[in-house]
Amino acid sequence: MKRHFGLLIAVLLLLALAVPLAAQEEGPPQVGLRPDAPEYALHGPYWVGTRHLPVASTSVHPTRVEVWYPALNPEGLTEDITFREFDLPIIGHALQDAAPDVEHGPYPLVIVAHGLNGNRQDYLYLCEHLASHGFVVLAITYADAWATPAETPFTRTSIHYSRPQDVTWQIDYATSLNAAQGELHGMIDTEKIAVVGHSMGGYTALMAAGAQLDIQGQTSWCTMYPDAVTAEEIGSLNICRELEENLNQLARSVGLETVPDELWPSWGDERVDAIVPLAPAAFEFGSESLQSVTIPTMVMYGSADDFVLSDIPLYETYVYEDLGSPEKLLVVFEHAGHQIYYNDCDAQPWLLDRGLFWVCRDDIWDFDRAHDLINHFTTAFLLDVLKGDEAAHEALAPDAVSFPGLTYEAEGF
Repeated sequence: MKRHFGLLIAVLLLLALAVPLAAQEEGPPQVGLRPDAPEYALHGPYWVGTRHLPVASTSVHPTRVEVWYPALNPEGLTEDITFREFDLPIIGHALQDAAPDVEHGPYPLVIVAHGLNGNRQDYLYLCEHLASHGFVVLAITYADAWATPAETPFTRTSIHYSRPQDVTWQIDYATSLNAAQGELHGMIDTEKIAVVGHSMGGYTALMAAGAQLDIQGQTSWCTMYPDAVTAEEIGSLNICRELEENLNQLARSVGLETVPDELWPSWGDERVDAIVPLAPAAFEFGSESLQSVTIPTMVMYGSADDFVLSDIPLYETYVYEDLGSPEKLLVVFEHAGHQIYYNDCDAQPWLLDRGLFWVCRDDIWDFDRAHDLINHFTTAFLLDVLKGDEAAHEALAPDAVSFPGLTYEAEGF
């Protein structure tokens, strides 16, 4: 009788362990945001973990750092997390502080750079998706963010230098995380690095890749329109006066005696292997300055983006055509605006309460569809250039890409 009872207990224990073990072995459900999600928009083979990492701060490098990574999930938990910035919820799909999946590492590093006045959690869907496909994703809150303490000094001009400097800091920080005593020891391949950025984050990506400032276009435009202003939440700023006041300060801060008449020095980081500028704020670049970008680059933007495309000639940008890279791709979302790269309204429901519906929706595009396509192209591109994935490379060939509402170009694929 005792023997039978012991066998019963053993069987029950095995059954109790069976579901979690099966969940870990089977991996997460391979689904996209919509049923028609393309191949590389499907959840990858890895569970997604995330950690908040407080670090020592300077005026340029804020204390808020988030990292997403391939994780273990032996209990088969649902990927579900709610971040809080100033008590405002941001809802994601990851496992808080999950154990890293070191066995299959190290994984390439992807830095995700937010837009002007944004924050590091503005693109949760993309950060989580890349981690599910075997990347470690690092995002910080930059000095210009809405969530940055007011005492952190910055101007619209100073961040032109601090942003690329922050990328270098992030790479160094990732190296320390991967070191023997680091929190993600053995997880990060710092020999394979990409920068993905939206808007001012797209500028950040281009600068990290070696693009050089060229403010001749802006100064010439200001000569013609010296009283031009830009609307702010409170009052207005004379953008030309602000430019004039800050350029000398920027030049001094980077060790230049005078403001360059032509190209500024490169502030890129040679460790960056690829970039994905999303609707990049490229007002400060000319054809010659973008020739300095020679690493693989994928550019995305919406044809109705009135933030980075405008009727004013100064603000027209032809980033893709001017890049010096022999391997480059262009994805244009026809009739899409600037916001399609942000989290949707479900991820940040408080935006609706504050009348900011425009931040998390588009006039034409369904966000789930847009995000599936952004995930698909970004993931395939990074799998190709950072991991040498031949199938992903083939998926980017021009004759393999056909999606309604998209214009696509590629060189070197």
